Amino acid sequence: MDFKRRQLLQALGLGALMRVLPRRAFAEDATSPSRVVFFVQPHGHVPNAWNMPIPGSPTTAFAARPLADVSLDDLSTVLKPLYAYRDRLLVAEGLSHTTALWDIAEVTRKGSGDLNNHNVAIAGLLSGTRALQRRGLPCTGAARTIDQELALRSAGTGRFDSRVYGADYVVNSATQPFSFLGSGQRTPIVTDPATAFADLLGYANRPAIVKPKTRDEELLALRSSVLDTVAREYDAVSKQLSASGRLKLEAHRDLVRELEKSVSAKVASPAACDPKFDDSGDKISQFMRIIALALSCDLTRVVTYVAPVPQCPEFGYPAKATVHGTYAHASIKGQTSCGQLYTPIAAQAMTDLGAWYAKHFALLLQSLDAIGEGSGTLLDHTAVVWVTELGTPTHRHEDVFTLIAGGCNGFFNTGRYVRYPRTAINPIQDFPRVGPAHNRLFVSLLRAMGQTDDSFGLREVKGADGSTLNLTGPLTELHSG
Repeated sequence: MDFKRRQLLQALGLGALMRVLPRRAFAEDATSPSRVVFFVQPHGHVPNAWNMPIPGSPTTAFAARPLADVSLDDLSTVLKPLYAYRDRLLVAEGLSHTTALWDIAEVTRKGSGDLNNHNVAIAGLLSGTRALQRRGLPCTGAARTIDQELALRSAGTGRFDSRVYGADYVVNSATQPFSFLGSGQRTPIVTDPATAFADLLGYANRPAIVKPKTRDEELLALRSSVLDTVAREYDAVSKQLSASGRLKLEAHRDLVRELEKSVSAKVASPAACDPKFDDSGDKISQFMRIIALALSCDLTRVVTYVAPVPQCPEFGYPAKATVHGTYAHASIKGQTSCGQLYTPIAAQAMTDLGAWYAKHFALLLQSLDAIGEGSGTLLDHTAVVWVTELGTPTHRHEDVFTLIAGGCNGFFNTGRYVRYPRTAINPIQDFPRVGPAHNRLFVSLLRAMGQTDDSFGLREVKGADGSTLNLTGPLTELHSG
């Protein structure tokens, strides 16, 4: 889509609604398009809570362990709630937030900038680049995030670019997003399930209706009403403009007419689409169903969900405690942070919190797997990517939890637990060695969606010894074939 068209859509309030002419269309199976869902979790996991042994394999080389035949007791605590989907899981150990480590090293070297580990982590988690530093303000995202890049490339007539749902993440008294449209431009997030449903189905400005309409008729009526309003505004404004001003406005009117031709076309709902709002259960459960609805109705092919930080009683701990202040920083022996001392109860609490997130993640997989599509289910045609803000609750980035569920139409070789060796020099002096950068995971996701990119975010950084760390290329060990 050219720049003028984007400007027009933004001016009309339609920029987030759809892309009429996507920059690059994905290769699509007409019956089973590929999708990506990001499940973003604040903080991180205690390594012992999710790591699994790979018997007989050295830690100095890539290794894999099949999951299809493991017993429930063989799975780590965080993975146990996902036992029913073990043949559709791909768990990767050894990846690192290398760009966050480089960011911290560079800010430290220069002696100025926001070094708050949460802010740096949030800015780089989905962007794979350094944070935007602003004097007197928390650092923030400096580039378009992978979810929004995928959104731009997967958009089509009648579809949202993407949807971002879940909780506003408040850390150190500042609300920070994970998804960015561009440098310093946070992606709007919908935090209420009912509002998300209304927005998704086009009911946010729904007029009074006597006769019930189908979803397609509703969506078409909404688009027409927006364009009618634009036409009326054109007539009113054009009378107040000079001749040159009217020529410019007429050029915009022509774009509106082209847009009208596109959005007036009937967009058929897939057979699996069942647009109903189920308000049972908690907000997370409702959002998991809405994500399944959005994908099954092909209203978007990219969704980002930001999981909340729960109150401690929600996962079995005292109300006077907090995840951030009481447990996170004290949860790993020999690797505590913020001046806290290790306590076994903190380690157990963060382990139980990880299992709490896993139970909700399992609801998402269940919702997707319950929808038949083509020769499989919606889950089979989706890559559901669970990532964490930090590698550990104690602010480390060397070994980050990474899980892909669903094969994205067979692109990913699931049913495995894999481990990458940590052989590269850490950008931070005297810190442990690191494995492949998570930027390369994003390259694999681009490839899964039919793209040919060889990088996303930064292409390289420096180790503490001056060596070059290459961040390009996909993680081919995760691919099928």
